[in-house]
Amino acid sequence: MVHRISPPVTSERTARLAVVTPLANERGVIDELVGRVMKQLGPADRMFCVFDNVSTDGSLERARELALAEPRLTVVWAPENRCVVDAYFRGYREALAGGFDWILEMDGGLSHLPEEIPKFIEAMRAGYDFAGGSRFMAGGAFSGPLFRRIVSRGGTILANVMLGTRMRDMTSGFECFTHPALSRVLATGVRSKAHFFQTEIRYAMHALRWVEVPIHYGCPSQSVGKASLGEAFGILWQLFRERRTGRAHGIKSGESSGDVGGGAAHLRDDQHPGADGVRAAPGAGSVRP
Repeated sequence: MVHRISPPVTSERTARLAVVTPLANERGVIDELVGRVMKQLGPADRMFCVFDNVSTDGSLERARELALAEPRLTVVWAPENRCVVDAYFRGYREALAGGFDWILEMDGGLSHLPEEIPKFIEAMRAGYDFAGGSRFMAGGAFSGPLFRRIVSRGGTILANVMLGTRMRDMTSGFECFTHPALSRVLATGVRSKAHFFQTEIRYAMHALRWVEVPIHYGCPSQSVGKASLGEAFGILWQLFRERRTGRAHGIKSGESSGDVGGGAAHLRDDQHPGADGVRAAPGAGSVRP
């Protein structure tokens, strides 16, 4: 099945989209990244680029220069961040505080394709609470070292078996939330200090109206930290035990709440037209140059 990428968003859409992208040392691609994202955004949308002390190559300064000419770009300086999760959650908070209807999270460095943003918008328009990018479904692709593919694919299989989820990709960081769904994520929080928080979030989102959309992912790095893997296995085991003993984690299945889909079961992927506690400490506000 061929998945066609929709044309760029126009002003006909009334819901406001925020794109949250934590960045570190991306000086070589930041101009291209911002330019390609902006082509997918409407006049009322915004991109939040989150920086902290990890960034040392001038990416922050260049982002501030770009923001002078592009009012839809907001640069967030968050030196209080202690880990990667803090950076993402700081971006989430900025987007929610701005009152955006949909919040899309994507990585920097162009490992995710901005041209695939319309797929997520289409899912939000269809009424889903959460749309998760999947590299392992028809139309998706993973380009990178075999070891990283094994970790991501194996992590998905293991999470589905232990947590009772049915998503084809439980580890991707390209995903979109409604405002109420993401608000629940911040209220519940996550345990991980590393990238396993993506799996925690998808576990919580599984109780709501969700769909997966195919994405193309480029991963240049071979390394996966042993500490991150160890933490992931530890938290996964905790969640498994809690599930076995009936203790809920995250958003409760069957919870009555009209603003996040009422705990309804997800619709099948083929029903979607385009598809086959919190660790962030309070910090300074957005910095606009």
